[in-house]
Amino acid sequence: MTVNTRVLVNDFTYHVPATLEEALRFLDEHGADAEVLAGGTDLIIQMKLGRRSPKFVVDISKLDELKHLEAGDKVRLGAGRRYMDVLPYLRDLGRCDSLAEAIDSIGKLQVLSVATIGGNLGNGSPAADTPPPLITYDATVRVMSVHQERKIPLREFHTGPGTTVMAPNELIVDVEWDAFPAGKASAFRKLTRVASDISKVTCAVAVQRDGDTCTLCRIALGAVGPTPMRAGSAEVALEGQDVGDALIEECARLVVEDVSPIDDIRCTEVYRREAAGVLFRDAFQTAWERATC
Repeated sequence: MTVNTRVLVNDFTYHVPATLEEALRFLDEHGADAEVLAGGTDLIIQMKLGRRSPKFVVDISKLDELKHLEAGDKVRLGAGRRYMDVLPYLRDLGRCDSLAEAIDSIGKLQVLSVATIGGNLGNGSPAADTPPPLITYDATVRVMSVHQERKIPLREFHTGPGTTVMAPNELIVDVEWDAFPAGKASAFRKLTRVASDISKVTCAVAVQRDGDTCTLCRIALGAVGPTPMRAGSAEVALEGQDVGDALIEECARLVVEDVSPIDDIRCTEVYRREAAGVLFRDAFQTAWERATC
């Protein structure tokens, strides 16, 4: 069977709003008939394959209101900022290593040059790379419509494969989290079939330490369930405990028990389950070592 990779089959109206307000009003009018184009790395492929056939495509890539990068007590990333801009910003900022590693793992210049944080979150893929690190930061997503503004904890944002809590007339404006204090660090690990492929399994860890004691831990995984997920059992087991090899091994076992992967074209459920434990060990140990710096 020949698969279309070049042609957008269905007719649609292409709209480029000049302001965020104009974009929100357009979405409020056309709602479920419209799709938002940020970088297009997911949407355009889906349209070529005939899986999405919007009547309207709303291109928000030129909206300056979605391109802010701010750091203080909180870090805020505008939803319309390209990965190519966000990656050096995070590296200069420091401590947000896991998100930088997740973006860097995408690898291909063509994607980094157009893809955005907001698009990666809004697409709703369980295998998306940026949600696990952001979930470990206890990040919130700010969304807007012409009627209201909402701040949604990212751990509650995704509801299933390709779905989120967003209404058809809402846009992601930015994502924010508390700046890391001293003694807190993070790491991200990913398994793929080949470099820059969609993830088989991802794991992000953020940890805060006081000497040899873990005072706070967040663990999130991707591609091991219908949404990006927290590994709550391992988090509870780590917090307030002195960290050693036996505890890390026990928490890896708990991570394996917490996930709920499936068999698909990329790998089996058994492989994903075991890989989740391995990635956790590696990510945790790296984040733990970084937290001493």
